[in-house]
Amino acid sequence: MLIRLVNRLTGYVVFECRCESAEKFINTCRKMRINIKNIRAEGGVLTARCAAAEYKKLRPAARLCGARLRIIAKRGLPFLLLPLKNRWGVFCGLLLFVFTVSFMGGFIWNITVSGADGELCGAVVDFLAQSGFETGVRWADTDKENLEFAVMAEFDEVAWISINRSGCSADIELREATAKPSISDNEKITNVVARRDGVIVKVTALGGWSAVKSGEAVVKGDLLISGVYEPDEYENMQKNHFAHAHGTVIAETRREITVHIPRAQSEKRQTAEEKFVTLCFFGLEIPLYAPKKAAQNSVSEYEKEYLELNKNRLPIGKITETRREYEAVKYSADDDELRRAAEAALLSREKEELGGCKIIGKSEKEELDESGLTLTASYSLLEDIGEERDINFKP
Repeated sequence: MLIRLVNRLTGYVVFECRCESAEKFINTCRKMRINIKNIRAEGGVLTARCAAAEYKKLRPAARLCGARLRIIAKRGLPFLLLPLKNRWGVFCGLLLFVFTVSFMGGFIWNITVSGADGELCGAVVDFLAQSGFETGVRWADTDKENLEFAVMAEFDEVAWISINRSGCSADIELREATAKPSISDNEKITNVVARRDGVIVKVTALGGWSAVKSGEAVVKGDLLISGVYEPDEYENMQKNHFAHAHGTVIAETRREITVHIPRAQSEKRQTAEEKFVTLCFFGLEIPLYAPKKAAQNSVSEYEKEYLELNKNRLPIGKITETRREYEAVKYSADDDELRRAAEAALLSREKEELGGCKIIGKSEKEELDESGLTLTASYSLLEDIGEERDINFKP
């Protein structure tokens, strides 16, 4: 197999020799150290082959034997390239192609990140770009080890990072760090007090001594779980008198949320739209438009499109900026629109202010006049009203 490959690369000639004595021609070739192979003789005609570079040496041997040579076939790479002998443009183009591929292979064409959520991956890519590691940068100009240390120092969420080179692509592997569990300081002496008024429903004292019972009404600042034990509550005189009070105190509370929607409203209406295209080539951005200052009341959206090869993104593409201009238009809202806006605002306030509460009752009151709509919602809630407060001992 290897010999056949070498013959194809160096080229060989299949020829026939007509002579009175085939043995004499063969022996003459051996004496002249001409290597001929695949020798066959039929009807006074000898067929063989030799390397392309040795065929010219056969002519002196043929003259000594009175033989006539004729080429039957020329095979191999040299004969395939022979028609291109005087076409230097083909060879120059081939050399240029090889040089271009070799040169462009030294750049970062694409960056992929795996092993973490999209938000963290995006933040890491942005940080690396600020550090000079982005598409269009030469691999020789990057320091992967220092970049890896810099990312781990910048992001506490990253436990491990590896920047790998895969051809023209940079494959970044991340491992997210496990969040440290919060550890409460049980050595600190605290009380649990009420942070708002309410009626106690259930007390779960995980530390300390319960100071209230179910059904009792408390006001803001009242003691719920004590961190100080009363002297008559323990039998062992060596027992500690103080503790880190903590736990949950579920109480029924009441809240009120008021939202006001004015009748005079304004909305943005689009007045103009323009698109601007910028070509991207290995990190170089080439705008295809004359620079134009954006209006103060305009909003821009950007869309990036890149060429792909075998599902790998190439650093060649375009950025399309869609610039829209708006103007504020004032109008008077009708009653139905005011009610929809008030319900939406109330729902948003509920999620923001009552997120950790269970709503067991709700009533709404609406006041509608020429100035707008005022919606007041009263809530009955079940929530944990306890909060820890340090006990400070004065000397």
